[in-house]
Amino acid sequence: MAEELYKDFYEKLRYFCLSLSHDPHTAEDLVQETFLRALRHLEELGDLSHAQRRSWLCKTAKNLYIDLLRQRSREDSGGEGALPDRSVEEDFTVLAVRQLIDHLPQEERTLFELRYFQGYNSTELGELFALPPATVRARLSSARRRLKQWIGN
Repeated sequence: MAEELYKDFYEKLRYFCLSLSHDPHTAEDLVQETFLRALRHLEELGDLSHAQRRSWLCKTAKNLYIDLLRQRSREDSGGEGALPDRSVEEDFTVLAVRQLIDHLPQEERTLFELRYFQGYNSTELGELFALPPATVRARLSSARRRLKQWIGN
């Protein structure tokens, strides 16, 4: 069962974690920790369908990432929301967009990035996060509304 999980989901989970963290090392750490947790829950996962296993793994990875952000936030308290290290060649527009998006609530930010930067649709996002597609669309609408307010349009 463990080999099957790894074979079926490693690449998809790694890509998902990379889309969350934007850092290959963090993504790999998240994948490893997710599979460690899956090993502890093999019996439960064995009773789930393929799609439910994928959802379980993605939700676990997302929760681990949120925990990591909270931990970093506590460690970094006092900092004024400094941007993570980026390449010098990166365009200032991209930095401005990233800075705005980083102010969105975590769940909206994750959905927004996966929808508009990774190309997932609301049905796929709903499956990943165990949400109805209408809820995903509402949260994306809320994120767009906030961004428009912040840029003054």
